[in-house]
Amino acid sequence: MASRGPDETRRLFGRRRRAARRHTVVRVLLASAVVAVLLAGAWVVAFSSLLAADDVEITGTDQLTKTEVEATADVPIGRPLARIDLDAIEERVRSLPLVESVEASRSWPGTVRLRVTERTAVAWAEIDGEIRGIDRFGASFRRFDEPPALTQIRVDTRDPRDRQQAFEGLGAVVATLSSSAPDLLAAIAYGEAQTQDSLTFELADGRSIRWGSAEDSARKIEVVSALLGSVDAAEYDVSAPEQPTTRE
Repeated sequence: MASRGPDETRRLFGRRRRAARRHTVVRVLLASAVVAVLLAGAWVVAFSSLLAADDVEITGTDQLTKTEVEATADVPIGRPLARIDLDAIEERVRSLPLVESVEASRSWPGTVRLRVTERTAVAWAEIDGEIRGIDRFGASFRRFDEPPALTQIRVDTRDPRDRQQAFEGLGAVVATLSSSAPDLLAAIAYGEAQTQDSLTFELADGRSIRWGSAEDSARKIEVVSALLGSVDAAEYDVSAPEQPTTRE
């Protein structure tokens, strides 16, 4: 095979250099085009009115009106959806006493969705002369004109911390009873406590259950249900469910 002469070799190298430069130029142009597209897309998403908030969709309300939730949420209509502070919206909506939780999300191209979970009363208590609904977290969140068909709970302490913790414990146990042992709940006349560890339930027939804290309530329900059906006593203590006791 004949070897290339110097001129032919130089021409070959020249063609290769020009092809490499063309490939480089093409790659640079393609990269620039991609960057331009990305920048344009980012501008449209973050700054353009094309993807601005123009609607608020609210679900989960029953006691609250959608108008009330929307006014409290104060969604900045007209602001690009990507730049709306959803955490701030959630915080504002959670300030409503009837709201247990809320989840805010974006729905492109222009909707802010609010999924609200309202508080539900599981018990009632007389607080400062008013009949108040108490939820499963012990929150007093609404007023009733008369006692509702729910379990009454009583908290007898002036210490604000003990008072709130006692309401939390009673609310948690009543909610558990409502879902897993409604017959037992129906037999309870009222629940009372002074601290989170002194929960007691008085039955309509005069017997009482010393519950202790709200911890391990599922096990306590099993134990006290068995005792109520097999042991005749005035008081059933399941505060330590592995070692329950009774008193005549």
